[in-house]
Amino acid sequence: MGRIPEHVVEQVRQRTDVVEVVGRYVGLKQSGSSHKGLCPFHTEKTPSFHVHSEKQIFHCFGCGEGGDVFGFLMRHDNLSFPEAVRELARQAGVEIPETGEEGSRLATLYKANEQALEYFRAGLRGAAGRSARAYLDGRGVPADLLDRFQVGFAPPGWDGLIQHLGRVSQPTGVALEAGLIGERRTGDGHYDRFRDRIVFPIVEPGGRIAGFGGRSLGSDEPKYLNTPDSPIYHKGRVLFGLALAVDAIREKGRAVLVEGYFDLIALHRAGLAEGVAPCGTALTRDHARRLRRYTRDVVLLFDGDEAGQRAAERSLPVLSSEGLRVKAAFLPPGADPDSLVMDSEQGEASLRACVDAAVPLLDHLIDRRLMASARHAWDAEDRARDLAPLLAALPGAIERETYVRKIASQLELTPTTVEQELRNARPVERSPREPAPPSSNVEAVRPVQLDAITRTLVDALSTHPALVDRVDALDAASLPPGEGAALLVTLCRAVHEHGDAAIPRLLSPSADELPVPLKRALGEIAARAQPISRELAERAVGDCIARLKIQSLDRETRSITGRLESCNDAAELDALLERKQQNSVERRELWNQVHHL
Repeated sequence: MGRIPEHVVEQVRQRTDVVEVVGRYVGLKQSGSSHKGLCPFHTEKTPSFHVHSEKQIFHCFGCGEGGDVFGFLMRHDNLSFPEAVRELARQAGVEIPETGEEGSRLATLYKANEQALEYFRAGLRGAAGRSARAYLDGRGVPADLLDRFQVGFAPPGWDGLIQHLGRVSQPTGVALEAGLIGERRTGDGHYDRFRDRIVFPIVEPGGRIAGFGGRSLGSDEPKYLNTPDSPIYHKGRVLFGLALAVDAIREKGRAVLVEGYFDLIALHRAGLAEGVAPCGTALTRDHARRLRRYTRDVVLLFDGDEAGQRAAERSLPVLSSEGLRVKAAFLPPGADPDSLVMDSEQGEASLRACVDAAVPLLDHLIDRRLMASARHAWDAEDRARDLAPLLAALPGAIERETYVRKIASQLELTPTTVEQELRNARPVERSPREPAPPSSNVEAVRPVQLDAITRTLVDALSTHPALVDRVDALDAASLPPGEGAALLVTLCRAVHEHGDAAIPRLLSPSADELPVPLKRALGEIAARAQPISRELAERAVGDCIARLKIQSLDRETRSITGRLESCNDAAELDALLERKQQNSVERRELWNQVHHL
């Protein structure tokens, strides 16, 4: 995608509260001037993770991870910087213009999908859509839900969509890249990918159409057909209904996951607007990560037969490995949400009751596996080995240990034995772009040793940026030696440019003014800084400036003393002695200032 303009990034930052965003993922409690919780990036028992609303930064004193709200979302959800900005922009209601060649290309693909949806919607309303309307009516789908989900119909012809896109001047190459049409096997011409199908648009939060899913009305196979992967559609990431579910998920604190398009519409008929569904593929960790942005709790709604039980079991490690708490609601064998709502006068109430009665899935699976006593050592070994991968996927040490003790007790084994099976369990497979789950091992970053004066000045500027003019008055010779000078100069420049937003901007993943070690040092100092009055901050800055000037005078005096030992010129000797005397007087005056602070 094209580069997001800096003023738009800043607008998103200003409309976003880091405490509110982090609080969706981390249990935070007010602690003085910050909020505190357990770090999501490494395993810890005592909270060392601090989030500051006033400064709009976070910092963990345990692992050193820190930054602004974009950095948190990038690290937590494995997003790129543009992806994090776009996600927060969507939540804050900030529109991001598409810029650059790549941004223009993607905007063109989204536009093609919008134009295709116009064709599909018109197809459902027109004469060709009579059979589709009859089918939808037979399944009890009300008109308001057809409009809510923007359901359409692709007529049976081979080139109806191609002709429509031609009339609106949409190039064939764009439609091909968006997956709306396909190339004939002979290489001569193209054909509509969706034909004689009820069409469901896959709408992303924010309203853009990523792709489509189609249900065949005739004998065409497959029964369900989805847009192929494209630059804007990734079947392992998109979730049908997510755009309609976001607010309900946050309001109810859960997402309900079903398997199909009509099952999801049935949830809405029953008043369960927090439902989502994958698009013709098994659940992936990308799906789990998307859900984790909005909630920690997921209810899987599957058939109660063996196939449904197996589907739930396959989904569990994928979801739980991303920190989601997974419950299961099983329908009667042979029923699905759609049929339950259609076939029973109390179907909607029954569906709601089923979802509300969901039980923790891992407990359910453990109870099923351990229902019968282990008659032989082999039985105990097989059951422990079967359950081990499910436990190994749990990211939380406390939750994992609790289940280990439960299984060990029921199988009459020691927890150590069950733990050994966990170590041997095959981990959940990860896609190349997914990070390993949080652990106690943190990325090594070279520590920066900053002197006390530099830390005090940075501390003061983090709470009272208006004092920057006092620090600016220092000449180059009086700046702290080493990396402290670089940090102060960069911070002062940022304060002049960005005011109170200087520190979160310097800590942003997109900022390159400071190397990573100095970024971490700045974040740590700013996170430790306690609110103090302007008067006390001014006194601290004055004290530091005086001490820095004293250190500069001392360095100059030592240099003069060395030159005096080898000086043979009388005039130069007098000048050096006079300068040394002046330094002594200035030092005494400065020291008296420090002494009286």
